[in-house]
Amino acid sequence: MDPQVFFVVLCILYSILFFFDRFFKVFNLEFDDHIFRISFQICLHYPYETFLRNTGFSVELMRLKWHTTFFNRSILRLGNSCCRIWLIKSFTIGVMAALFLLPVGIILLFIAIFNSPSSAKIVEDSALIESIKIEILLPGINLPLEEIGYYITTLLIATAIHELGHALAAVLEDVPVTGFGFHFYFCLPLAYTEISAKHLNALKWFRKLRILCAGIWHNFLFTGTCYLLFSSLNFVATPFYDLNRNIIVTQILTQSPLIGKGDKGLHERNVITHINNCKVIDYDTWLRCLYKTLQSRPGYCVSSDFIRNNDESIEVSHQGSDGIFQCCDEKNEKLCCFEYIDNFGNDAPVEIPQYVCLEVRRTLEDAYDYCTSHGTCNIGFCLKPLLRNITTILSFKRKTIDHKGLKDVIYMGHPVDVLRTVRISPFVPKHSFVIPEWADAYVLFLKYNIVFNLGLSLISSVPCFGFDGHHIASTIIHSFLINRITEKRKREFISLIVSGLGTLFLVLAILKVLWLSVIRYLF
Repeated sequence: MDPQVFFVVLCILYSILFFFDRFFKVFNLEFDDHIFRISFQICLHYPYETFLRNTGFSVELMRLKWHTTFFNRSILRLGNSCCRIWLIKSFTIGVMAALFLLPVGIILLFIAIFNSPSSAKIVEDSALIESIKIEILLPGINLPLEEIGYYITTLLIATAIHELGHALAAVLEDVPVTGFGFHFYFCLPLAYTEISAKHLNALKWFRKLRILCAGIWHNFLFTGTCYLLFSSLNFVATPFYDLNRNIIVTQILTQSPLIGKGDKGLHERNVITHINNCKVIDYDTWLRCLYKTLQSRPGYCVSSDFIRNNDESIEVSHQGSDGIFQCCDEKNEKLCCFEYIDNFGNDAPVEIPQYVCLEVRRTLEDAYDYCTSHGTCNIGFCLKPLLRNITTILSFKRKTIDHKGLKDVIYMGHPVDVLRTVRISPFVPKHSFVIPEWADAYVLFLKYNIVFNLGLSLISSVPCFGFDGHHIASTIIHSFLINRITEKRKREFISLIVSGLGTLFLVLAILKVLWLSVIRYLF
């Protein structure tokens, strides 16, 4: 789905909800007919108000809110269970972890603000492998819209776990929890916990820090849990998948140049073992092998008899409009001009010309092997294709999941076209009823949870207005400077400066990331 279409549809849905919400709440007051107004109130207005009151839902412009007290008893029972002592010890460790993450979060903000963007590129600025960046995941801009479900789900989980930490810690410190809820700001879900501010501020500083740092600690623990699950993936997937041996094609887009009928193209559930002479075992080697085809174009070891019998060179060889030597009829896409690489180490027949025109598929199928990097062959003679800078020859060696060999797929073009139109997975099923998408979804879900929970714990620790870091910094300042600075207003001023600087750094980082994301989307 196009990003503009997605946002337009989302705006329309919010507008419809807001319209009917206003209609059921307010519009009945404008009716002049008393009987009709009463009927409207009985049939629509009062039932709608009752529904909102009982469920805790509320609708505002571009925002949905849900508030409930349903979980209060469960949190209270959990906080007063036999695990109480262990939970208190855990949240004590959480205070130390949050104080450690605070400077780390500030350092990452500095990196995001002052570090210049960089990416690894291949020929003609076509990005094949991009470096890791600190950036916000924006649906439709730098986040694929097909992953919007993961985006929303993991945000809900991360914020719910964060608020669960605050609620549990509050129960342990005998601070009343008055409710929980979720806000949906356009497509951004956020959870919140309501606790008694009066009871919270009455606590001693370390007990208060346990509550303030609990959300950060919970996200950090959940990040570690997801990372352990991700690290144990080989063990978990072994009964169902062959992992890090080959890759399997999961989807081929309709515009892909590798689509073909029968055995003349790639198909879903084809297992790819090599690209040319480069072994493919996972997504990283898939990228590396594609990049290698442009970095060093392969040469092929063929016999002199094959050259003599299949040479289709035109009588007058010439240079094309792009400066590349042409010895073939340019109208025939199956042919390519090859250059004989003479290493002066073998006795080549005199009749082998420097340039020969051969059919690509037949040459690759009859070749003994690939030439070495020095242009030598153990058997035969080295021929290298003369291609434009933006094209290369890719030979995909493939098989079925039952390990039956398939005919190689040969493509002459740019590897980025392959990268953009072919979806692959490193999870090759061991059984016909198993599909690789299950494991891909599991891995992607774990990755999102690791990134979002770690990011939320780091960002929350930054002393920024509205964040946990602001309250943590304020509590520390008021507790440790009370003997040196007796006036409360001065301590509040220091806290204001610290949180103001943290807010400024965060805003600058977000603005830079947004600007870079928009530029990348537009250009």
